[in-house]
Amino acid sequence: MTDSAGFGATLRLRVEQMDTVLADPAANLARIAAAQARATEDGVHLLVTPELSVTGYDVRDAVHSLAVAESDAPFAGLATGPDVIAGAIEHDASFVPRNAALHLRGGRVLHRHQKVYLPTYGLFDEGRYFGAGDRVRAYGAGGGWRMGLLVCEDLWHPALAWLLASQGAHLIVVQSAAAGRGAMAGGPAGGRYASWDAWEHLARAAAIAYGAYVALANRAGVEGGLVFAGGSMIIGPDGALLARASDGGEDAITADLSLDAVAASRRPYAHARDDDPRLVARELARILDAR
Repeated sequence: MTDSAGFGATLRLRVEQMDTVLADPAANLARIAAAQARATEDGVHLLVTPELSVTGYDVRDAVHSLAVAESDAPFAGLATGPDVIAGAIEHDASFVPRNAALHLRGGRVLHRHQKVYLPTYGLFDEGRYFGAGDRVRAYGAGGGWRMGLLVCEDLWHPALAWLLASQGAHLIVVQSAAAGRGAMAGGPAGGRYASWDAWEHLARAAAIAYGAYVALANRAGVEGGLVFAGGSMIIGPDGALLARASDGGEDAITADLSLDAVAASRRPYAHARDDDPRLVARELARILDAR
């Protein structure tokens, strides 16, 4: 069965590894719309863009002027074509700006995830500018698919991927704006940046443990002192690397995802069946009480 968005038992997903224009939402939305048009021609059902693809990453004090209210208003230009996962800055009635991954369908927000873990170390100072999200929810995306969204640093906290898996996610989409590190050394996987091996390990571990696809869309390009690492990837529910983008400039990768493959990855394993969230909740309560 296929629903009105084109989601069925097989889902064609594209990761658009793009550069962005800093603090220019109109220019970035035009670029996303162009990518959406290309995806339409290729029969893509879901187009995934990187973290903060609408605004650029290093927004600093412009964060308030770039934040839009939690609504569908800015995205009418993405109403035609496949679903899009875009990265934007939102605020609610409290006017606190938040780094948000938005699943758009017909230009309207189907689901939002606001980044929970804001890195404030090394080159990063997100905690100074953004408020943290406070929930991690899987959601029905049509055609039998359940999905979940994470943003960058969220993947480095495995409890969040587990929360999505415990809610039945078949596909975990991760937006990122990861800078390259260890450029001279490279890594065992052959990439230009040694740091990218860690991202692959995290993505593959989540896929294998939970029998879910993991699609990671990373930035390309340069902003200030940040050189973004590219290297976007799509991981199968058995942990296999299905596609990897270049670790240089802009690129796009596509893969056909299947609920049958999700089912096969969960046999003969029974991790989801044997998980005990009540035990986790009980032990966490004990740990917190002891602090």
